[in-house]
Amino acid sequence: MHAIVLVGGKATRLWPRTRWQPKALVKIGHYSILEIIIRRLRDCGFDRITLCIAHLGDMIKDEFGDGRHLGVAVDYCAEERPLGTAAPLHLVPDWTSPAVVMNGDILTTIDFADLHRQHTTSGNLLTVAFHKSLLHAGVGVLRVRDGRVQQIWEKPNVEWNINAGIYVADPRVRDHIPRSDAADMPGLINALLADGQQVTGYGFSGQWYDIGTPFRYQKAMKEFLTHPDRYLRPDAPSNGNGRRNEVALEPDGDRLSVADLSPWS
Repeated sequence: MHAIVLVGGKATRLWPRTRWQPKALVKIGHYSILEIIIRRLRDCGFDRITLCIAHLGDMIKDEFGDGRHLGVAVDYCAEERPLGTAAPLHLVPDWTSPAVVMNGDILTTIDFADLHRQHTTSGNLLTVAFHKSLLHAGVGVLRVRDGRVQQIWEKPNVEWNINAGIYVADPRVRDHIPRSDAADMPGLINALLADGQQVTGYGFSGQWYDIGTPFRYQKAMKEFLTHPDRYLRPDAPSNGNGRRNEVALEPDGDRLSVADLSPWS
């Protein structure tokens, strides 16, 4: 199986830590973020990893080479200018079957093999992994339309479906990505939907950390140092495996979906 990891960003929010090294090489314990990702992908059955590099990309090449020392085949595609999170897919060589596509700054217990399997079963061009998180609101929440209160929830628990920055994409998605401009994955999702294509949602409730800020980095570091086996052993308990979820949640007592709180609903 094939995975594509996007590691070209400058990560300015983590400066000065990332000023002289790519974020993908920032350490969490004894391992870099990217090595943890590669090891987990490998142990989930992925044998080819394509790294989309840009900022300080030669340092990533020097670190991982052809991937042989980690038991995978690593190859590279390089951006000459920032292309976002979707347009780099045009540069991936020899891409002929569905591949996991993910940001290179994520610490997670998601089952990559099950995600890939569910995508293949769906027959769709794109699957979006989403992390199911519960927000505890400590205030009353109103639904208001045309100046009239429609409903009130007192201190509800709100379930958020957060885009995890992890996808499975068929190579044909490139037909929906502009070639001349930078493009991001949300734009690709909207383009597919506008073209009448179904996009699969894959929900999971295990661990997920987006290492985009110093605060999030510290949280991920603490989690990894406390439970390293969660991330280095795919068969370790992960507090919930992924599953496909294509049904919108409805209000139920104190639980409601984010859609129910939208001012445009």
